[in-house]
Amino acid sequence: MVADGGSVSGELFPEILTKKDKGDWIFPSSNWYGIPDLLPSLQPRGLELPVNRIGAKARRCRVEGQTLHGYTDDYRINGLFKDPSWLVNSGARALVEPNFSTNGEMPKIVALSYVYAKRWIARWAQSYGIEIWVDLAMNERHSDIALLGVPKGWKAYATYTYIVGYDDEWLFRQHDQAVAHAGIDEILFWVYGGEDHIQELCQDHGWLWTPAHQQAYLRNVGATKVREPKSLKQLEKKVKIEDPKYKTLEQWC
Repeated sequence: MVADGGSVSGELFPEILTKKDKGDWIFPSSNWYGIPDLLPSLQPRGLELPVNRIGAKARRCRVEGQTLHGYTDDYRINGLFKDPSWLVNSGARALVEPNFSTNGEMPKIVALSYVYAKRWIARWAQSYGIEIWVDLAMNERHSDIALLGVPKGWKAYATYTYIVGYDDEWLFRQHDQAVAHAGIDEILFWVYGGEDHIQELCQDHGWLWTPAHQQAYLRNVGATKVREPKSLKQLEKKVKIEDPKYKTLEQWC
């Protein structure tokens, strides 16, 4: 079932999904590797705020109408390919494809498997009405496979920058790649994170910019985040996993 692009996932599916609802779906693909093709009808027309990082909130938390992104530690997103149900249960309107880490020493086949995983998750989420930002943040050695499964003419792209030591020119190359794929200059190009000069760069070139999760936190509190040390009792505490007690979204919230 392909959901109407104008509806929010939580409104379409009042019953919560579980891991068993993921299924072993195969989606249409125009490439030899079988990487799913995204649906052009379910791409953002703008950046829906607020923005939330996957893993920043407990999985039971609702993020109605918000934008989720996977620019975070790999361990927070590795499980999404096995169980992406939370993306729908969250009520999010839009999702940046999960960003699995790549590097220049990584064999191409491994990088290709990450492209398959994030595009499969994105296409699965689209089937429940979630809009998708295409992730461009891959090691440059693998940029030739970054857009497999992304239809020509796609207009919504996202990437991220490190706080320090980032090559600004790489942003321009990613933007050029997105423009070439879209076939027009008027695209949505969203840069997540980076220092103040990155914000200025984005403003100068008509790109979208938002601070990284930690940056946003510091802006809100006006100070440096200080974590309270965990007690020994907390560290030794074991969490008991029980059967789900929630059957509907209202109960889940």
